[in-house]
Order: sequence, then C-alpha cells, then structure tokens
Amino acid sequence: MLASISKVFLIVIFCFGSLAAQNDLILKKEGSSQTADKKEKVKRIDKWFAIDKLQHFSYSCLISLGCQYVLVNKYDNSESEALPISTALSFSAGLSKELNDSRGKNGFFSVKDMIANCAGLIVASAIINI
Repeated sequence: MLASISKVFLIVIFCFGSLAAQNDLILKKEGSSQTADKKEKVKRIDKWFAIDKLQHFSYSCLISLGCQYVLVNKYDNSESEALPISTALSFSAGLSKELNDSRGKNGFFSVKDMIANCAGLIVASAIINI
C-alpha cells in the first residue's frame, strides 16, 4: 500500500515539474515579446485563495475517488492496481482543462490551479488508502 502511494506521488511530482518548467518557458517567451496582448497574459493576477482553487481541489479529489470506485467495484481491480489509474485520469482532466484555458484569448495556464489539482489527488490517495 505504501508503495502505491509513493508511485502516485512520484508520478504527480514528475508531471507537475514538467508542467511548471513548460509554463515558465512560456511566460519567459511571452515576456520578451513587445505586444500588449502577450504582456497582459503575464500580468494576469492568479490569487492563491480563490474559489477557483477550491474547485480544482475538490473536482480532482472527487474525480479520482469516482474513478477508483468504478475500477474497484465494477471492474474488479484491486485498490493498489486502480490507484495509479484513477490518479492519472483525474490529473489528465485537470491538465486538459488548464491547456484549454491557455488557448483562450485572455486565458493562461495556471500553475496554482495545477497545485490545487495535485493537492486534491494527494487527499484522494490518502482517503483511498485509509
């Protein structure tokens, strides 16, 4: 059980690290441009304590728990087999939402939202392993 938690944690940290590095490169690239639209994306305010972060946390947690339930109770997987799958599905949902946000006219990829997603995944993993 501890091995599955550590695997999930390492997957989440690896994915988040690569996303943070990618986002940092995007911001540096946009910051070097002289157009007003791109500077607006860099100056965008993303507060830590906002309803959006609570939504990301709770949706990631609930998606992971829901996938875990289906995989264990409907597809007869063990808890340890289902945990990485449910975590990856929930993480990919949060990632695709952020990538979709970044493609909008005034949108941007929020690392803080991804941190809230990862926190929700960690709480879901803790709940599953109780």
